[in-house]
Amino acid sequence: MQLLEEVVAIMTPLELHNLRKKFGVTLRALSQRTGVSTAQLCEFEHGDNGLRVAQIKACRDALVEIARERSQVLAKLLASEEEMVKEEYHEQLT
Repeated sequence: MQLLEEVVAIMTPLELHNLRKKFGVTLRALSQRTGVSTAQLCEFEHGDNGLRVAQIKACRDALVEIARERSQVLAKLLASEEEMVKEEYHEQLT
């Protein structure tokens, strides 16, 4: 089972780069969250160097956490906007 977890955890350099860019995460920000140096991350993304499985897992976990955080922020913004629309509607009725 551990081998399966390790295989699932492995992201290719291109996958890491694309996800990081998709979420708007800089190398520095990912480095701060994972403890992997920006140089190592950059070299990995360019295919110049590898990362240990634990480092790749840390990157994956950090990107998942960032996605969750942004999803929660978006949900709060949408809830606030919905509340404002309801208030405006009630004001128009009175």
